[in-house]
Amino acid sequence: MIGAGPWEDLRYQVLSKQLVTPVVAELRLYPCTESMSYQAGQYALLCDASHAMPQRSYSIANTPRSDGLVSMLVTRVPNGATSGWVHDRLQPGEDVALSGPYGTFLIDPAAPTPLLLLAGGSGLAPARALAEAALSAQPGRSVTLFVSARTAADVISRDWFERWSGAYAGFRYLLTLTRDTAAPLHGRVPTLLPDLFSQLDDHEIFVSGAPGFVTACAEAVRTLGAKATKVHTEPFFVEPQPWLGRPPEHSPV
Repeated sequence: MIGAGPWEDLRYQVLSKQLVTPVVAELRLYPCTESMSYQAGQYALLCDASHAMPQRSYSIANTPRSDGLVSMLVTRVPNGATSGWVHDRLQPGEDVALSGPYGTFLIDPAAPTPLLLLAGGSGLAPARALAEAALSAQPGRSVTLFVSARTAADVISRDWFERWSGAYAGFRYLLTLTRDTAAPLHGRVPTLLPDLFSQLDDHEIFVSGAPGFVTACAEAVRTLGAKATKVHTEPFFVEPQPWLGRPPEHSPV
């Protein structure tokens, strides 16, 4: 495993591609030679091995593994060149190129602080990795994962998180379906938070998803007493973002 980065053009082979919602495909990638050294919550740039497709950034949806396997959630974006290639053309057995890691959306796995992860859509990818890292380091840590999806068909890894709820006493999985009025939790995360938490001044909070979701959630948790230094955000942009002298933001097209 490479010990420093970011690194360009690391070759990975597609082990599997699974449609986990009508518009999200989960890729499982295995390193062909050297593997990327990264931390839970970081992301990498993905493109085809010949660089015919534009590089696009995707969060790594799992903690680092000894075999180097990387999971990514790729949302199909209308007219998106790279996401369209992933969904329509990329097949298991083919090679892809990864560059990275990038990002500072990181937790301290050894911290005793209660952890609140708020995720919308494919913003689940870094939240899933962060929850896994926290529970692996401290199985008794208080970790709440609050996921927002439109309908039951748009929910990712539900069985996985429900198993974690049984395996880890401190893990709590909350799910709201914004377009299903019959769901146990229905409505937007910022609106529901005051009914679920009386205060958040002792929590470390990570918010990932579309920019509007991230902004609204960040405002809501601060209203509940969350300290500004303990609120971390990771917006996912549909349109590619300029570098501006720093690694690119998420732009899954």
